[in-house]
Amino acid sequence: MTADLETLARDAVAWMKSQSAETRAELYLSRGEERLMSRREGERDGVEASENSGAGVRVARGGRVGFAAAGGADLEAIKELYARALEQLPHAESDSSRDLPEPQADKPDAAFAATLWDESLFTASWEIVGEKLARAEAAAKAEPHIARIMRAEYAESRGSVVVAGTNGLFASERAGSASVSLTAAAESGAELQLGESYRAARFASALDFASIGRDAGRRAGALLGARRTGGSRRAVLFEPWVGVEFLELLAELLSADETQGGRSLLAGKLGTKVASPLVTLRDDPRRPGGLGSCRFDDEGLPTRDKAMIEAGVLREFFHDTSSAAKEGRKSNGCAYRESYTGLPAPGASNLFLAPGPTTREALIAGTKSGLLVAEVLGMHMVDPVSGAFSVGVSGLLIDCGAVAKPVKGAMISGNLLELLSLIDGVASDLTFQGSLGAPTFRVSSLDIA
Repeated sequence: MTADLETLARDAVAWMKSQSAETRAELYLSRGEERLMSRREGERDGVEASENSGAGVRVARGGRVGFAAAGGADLEAIKELYARALEQLPHAESDSSRDLPEPQADKPDAAFAATLWDESLFTASWEIVGEKLARAEAAAKAEPHIARIMRAEYAESRGSVVVAGTNGLFASERAGSASVSLTAAAESGAELQLGESYRAARFASALDFASIGRDAGRRAGALLGARRTGGSRRAVLFEPWVGVEFLELLAELLSADETQGGRSLLAGKLGTKVASPLVTLRDDPRRPGGLGSCRFDDEGLPTRDKAMIEAGVLREFFHDTSSAAKEGRKSNGCAYRESYTGLPAPGASNLFLAPGPTTREALIAGTKSGLLVAEVLGMHMVDPVSGAFSVGVSGLLIDCGAVAKPVKGAMISGNLLELLSLIDGVASDLTFQGSLGAPTFRVSSLDIA
């Protein structure tokens, strides 16, 4: 699959280069496949399989850029895309920062490439997949109060991407992943609570189906009997899967596109303190096994590990070639595309809050009065410019260092920068949900209503 794409890319770029000495062109090729099995209440609900491929052509001349994309990919189709992209140039707005990236040297890394590709993907029969999902369901049902399994799902994907330019840039990479999700229902009398668990990994063998089932069962049962609590200001601890929801928001705010457009509260704060000294936020696209790991970004430039926030100080924003040029600098290898149909934009790879030295248990034990948040609703309502937030949460009260009664329907409010500055404890249990990772962490005090 990858070799065919590479040959096509070389042929297409050679043709585009022959068309014009003044026009720079870039070709983005992708090809992939996916399959999925779902079960509902213990019975197979369905299986799906699909393949996809496509090409995107970007051309640049005199500060003007044109782009065209289409599904499928062969040389004739790419020639047509090139012609369509050229037609846009006279009508495009001129901007000196809008150019294509120059090639950057990077040493081959076969060991790293091997961490992205699992030969066993797409080899297990649906019967075997079903047995593994049943194992997860059985583990969930073994937890107290679990009445039924609402849904269980297993998915696999793999694919290849090639980025090539008429200026000599050429990058090729392949990767795959597998994931499991399960939703369990706990009942007590007329009360029903749902618990979800999700895991994804580059290698299918890294997925522990029974552990995923137990997690879903425990999350569902933990909130049975939850009641509302009175208003107060107290310490708030965030479970890892809740913490990554805040990281998802921070990833957007760290995009240079957002800061340059005045849509981020972090604009103008580079080099200043924006969080507690306990906060180090890293983006590591070469983390072995990471769901966002890649040797090249989607402009074909080498990636690197970087501290976005280091000991509370804002060090970097995510840049692609265009956003970097606006600030007179080079891209830091953070250009990503949703698919071949779109242009690149700055974004995160494997973004995570660096773990601390203490255990989760010790962090809880050291909390006199607090709330351990297990669910959060309304993160999309956070104001990206002011940082003000007010979100619904459910979780468990902490009283004198011990987990106490469950609560629901609570609201926590404050300011995102205030939240970051008040982090006074970070545990060692770093857990990834997809390409975002967080350990349990504690904020010294927030308003709870």
